[in-house]
Amino acid sequence: MKANVEEISGIKKKVSIEIPEDQVSQEVNSFYRDLGQKAKIKGFRPGKVPRNILERYFKDYMKTEVVQKLIQETYPQALSEKNLQPVSPPTIDPGEFESGKSFQYSVVIEVKPDIKLEEYTGLKIEGKKEEIKDEEIEERLKALQNLHANLKTISDVRPIQKGDYVIIDYEASLDGKPLEGGKAVDFTVEVGSGQFIPALEEKLIGIKPEEESDIEVSFPEDYGYQKWAGKTISFHVKVKEIKEKILPPLDDEFAKDLGDYSSFEELKTKLRGEIEKEKELALERQLKDQMLDQLLAANPFEVPGSLVEEQTKALVSDMKLRLAAQGLELKKLGLTEEKLQEDYKAMAEKQVRTFLILEKIAGQEGISVTDEEADNRLREISEGMRQKFDVVKRYYEKNGLLPEVKMGIVRDKTLNFLLEKASLNSI
Repeated sequence: MKANVEEISGIKKKVSIEIPEDQVSQEVNSFYRDLGQKAKIKGFRPGKVPRNILERYFKDYMKTEVVQKLIQETYPQALSEKNLQPVSPPTIDPGEFESGKSFQYSVVIEVKPDIKLEEYTGLKIEGKKEEIKDEEIEERLKALQNLHANLKTISDVRPIQKGDYVIIDYEASLDGKPLEGGKAVDFTVEVGSGQFIPALEEKLIGIKPEEESDIEVSFPEDYGYQKWAGKTISFHVKVKEIKEKILPPLDDEFAKDLGDYSSFEELKTKLRGEIEKEKELALERQLKDQMLDQLLAANPFEVPGSLVEEQTKALVSDMKLRLAAQGLELKKLGLTEEKLQEDYKAMAEKQVRTFLILEKIAGQEGISVTDEEADNRLREISEGMRQKFDVVKRYYEKNGLLPEVKMGIVRDKTLNFLLEKASLNSI
């Protein structure tokens, strides 16, 4: 076998392969020998069909089978000899096949680009961790206070006010016809929060308990739920109950109710530590983004389209998994996989560029990923999604997402290495 490599571009190679006549003849003879044992042709006993008769009946079939076998056997060998590692399935031109002659075919493959890295240690970056403000701690305390508030039905009959929690029944209709999925009973709305339908929440203000009202809401063209986008929908609403939020006092008892805190001051100290850690992580992300921007700008190269397509699919699959964990589907959000793939393509290309650069650095610096590290990352993902580890791991394996997980770990470890070697100017 002879193999010759032609460079089409930095990421595309054409491999021309020639198989000698004796190897071709050997495969042809082997094919007819095996066929002769199985072929059933009228007038001949099994295993006794002459070769010329087999050739008359099965010549085209022989070509297809022998060509396929020759390519399957020699293609991996050619790649190994030429030290080529394709990142996409080959595009094969099988050429012409004739018995008694050598067989030539060619394949076009995509490979990773040969990146010639500029200096990547000692990158100049700048940043400073933000100081913690007392107001930030107060905001966290208020959030905890709201989270642990109680709702109490108001005793006085009064109209709905902003900030009230109201229990309503509603039914949505368009042109007098009820809409699918547009009905609810005993539905709780925090008026003015914008978490339901902001325009509807606004028009609830002033209605009293046990009153009914017809409220029209015009939805914008870019509304998230596509079926309602651009339409004016009527809601028949019945207010059943008004509740007000009763906030617990911020004191030692509040802290003790939240967990293992001996005092309110200890709780504040814990919150300060959490905010400090968040600011450290935010600064780290900012510095790493600076390094990546420098590396991408200093190292332009052509990106294999197959890797971009693969990463785009991975991003879409990851989004679908996260939506499923929330009980949501693309269809219900008015989205399609095709639209998501289009939206994610630019992000996917940047991620592939980033990974190829970091992979090159990781290879030069001996940075690798173990199966245990990959499992630990999947555990973090499963905990964040509140799913069982085994369920998440099976999903990632089934959908071919484990390479993406390992890619993420290589990215993190390499960026940590680069950050240690960078030159930081504290501003």
